[in-house]
Amino acid sequence: MRVVPTLFHGIVDYLVGILVIALPFFLELTGGPRVVLVILGVAVILYSFLTDYELGAVRFLRIRFHLLLDALFGISMLISPWLFDVPADRRWPVYLVGALALVLAMITQIRAEGTAATD
Repeated sequence: MRVVPTLFHGIVDYLVGILVIALPFFLELTGGPRVVLVILGVAVILYSFLTDYELGAVRFLRIRFHLLLDALFGISMLISPWLFDVPADRRWPVYLVGALALVLAMITQIRAEGTAATD
């Protein structure tokens, strides 16, 4: 059941990108975890900027591919605390963002109204 409009999804994309960039600073993470989270946050903003939906500026990536990237982002967020030794008491925000990204990817509508896509 895809109930989330792509306009709302686009707003969340940019907010999540900013949040993930800021997260390692709020959690006082250094080294690998900080670098990985900043890269993931920048990646979300970049591919959102390139997506063919209401808030995409370049409109190059189809929404289906964008949702696949969101799922990969969510999985990356879920495994990054293990891979990069995030302290156990600071993992839950990273897990929360990852889980919510996966859910949002599954419930976002496929077609964005007013986009250049034809099917």
